[in-house]
Amino acid sequence: MTELHPLVNKTVEFAYRGARLGFDLSHALFSSFAIDTGTLLLLKDVAHDEAVTGASSILDAGCGAGIIGISLAASCPEARVVMRDRDILACAFSERNCWKNGIPAIRLGFDGIPAEPISKRTPKHKKIEERSGDLIIAPGLLGEDDPLGPYDAILSNLPAKAGPVILKAFVCACAGNLLKPGGRLAFVIVNTLAALADEWCAASGMSLVRRTAAKGHTVFVVEKQAPATGAASAPGTTAAMSPPSAITTASAAVGTAVTNLYTRSTAQRWLGRYQVRADGFWGLPEFDTTGFATDLAIEALEKACAGSLVRDLLVSEPGIGLAALWACKALGPSRVHAFSRDILSLLATKSNLAALPLPPAEYLPIQSIDGDRVGRAVFDAVLWFPDEVPEYDYIGPAWEFLDRAAKIGAGIAIVSSPTTISRFEKLKPAGMQRLGSKKKKGFESFIVRKVE
Repeated sequence: MTELHPLVNKTVEFAYRGARLGFDLSHALFSSFAIDTGTLLLLKDVAHDEAVTGASSILDAGCGAGIIGISLAASCPEARVVMRDRDILACAFSERNCWKNGIPAIRLGFDGIPAEPISKRTPKHKKIEERSGDLIIAPGLLGEDDPLGPYDAILSNLPAKAGPVILKAFVCACAGNLLKPGGRLAFVIVNTLAALADEWCAASGMSLVRRTAAKGHTVFVVEKQAPATGAASAPGTTAAMSPPSAITTASAAVGTAVTNLYTRSTAQRWLGRYQVRADGFWGLPEFDTTGFATDLAIEALEKACAGSLVRDLLVSEPGIGLAALWACKALGPSRVHAFSRDILSLLATKSNLAALPLPPAEYLPIQSIDGDRVGRAVFDAVLWFPDEVPEYDYIGPAWEFLDRAAKIGAGIAIVSSPTTISRFEKLKPAGMQRLGSKKKKGFESFIVRKVE
């Protein structure tokens, strides 16, 4: 797994309901210098809410570095806590922060299988917290069905960038399958979306318990109606029917395709000289128009692969999969490997590739944090969109990965800003032969071939 220590920007101390905690923050994740004020406001609001602190099962939806979920896990040792995020790196950082605080946790991978632990040893300055409830960390999307639910309490610092459509769907999903009858949803949102959040709560049918406005953020606490006394419980909501611990099962795997919830548009796209059908998705770029970076990437990959037989193609940070769609038409690979920390991108690419009318290439998603597990000489061609993390040397590790994973003779096209491409060119390994570069509308491509 990717070494997380170089990604740590700052460590902060935090006390919550008698628990003294420490959290590593990162430039690669939201709120890299301090615990976000919205998160602090939400945790303060629920600190004395017995429906939350006494819950037997809690979901931290969009967990980021794990502040909310770990604070509740440390102060509510009997609760079963699940932490989910669309960003696989966020899930890894959440596990790191569990380890840092001596809290046992299991992190599930994209496939629902337990990942190798961050460390087998608890830090010397921490004792292992005695908890009777599981703590599970797993990739997941807001508003999607959750095989580890339903929950007694759900908490979230709702990300404004997810967009009103997805945020409303999440609130309504909590009123549906995600919360048990009588369960509570507590979320914080920026004040610019607070009026819309009032509407979402009303549309969900849940009862407003309280609404706390502060400078910049508003906390909403709503409750799902419990069945009338004597009435039969809804299927799947009783304690006897709640799902078993998923620590050793694959039942918590991310869905194999993106549901209609995230589908935003469907249209025919021109990709180079090919026209293909592609869906756009909420939360991903190029939902209705192909960007200049993709146009440039297609030109660069075509040049990089001229005269080559491409069986295995790797596309990093594939977005909705447009470049991969073009490659399936133009290069005919047997296998398309997608490399990202964003599960929505991995699922969107899979969905668009599966819709191709010709027999699709085998699709193999790779969590970018597991890049060190990719073997030697695997790929015949690579399209590399760098995951640009501030204050972190992502170029050195990228070249190390490409030099190891590309076959001799493989064509590699790197597409980014001219500044980033200049840095890639300066650090090019000796075994990479320069084939050319091209600029287009604020982007630049750099094409190399591995020769030794």
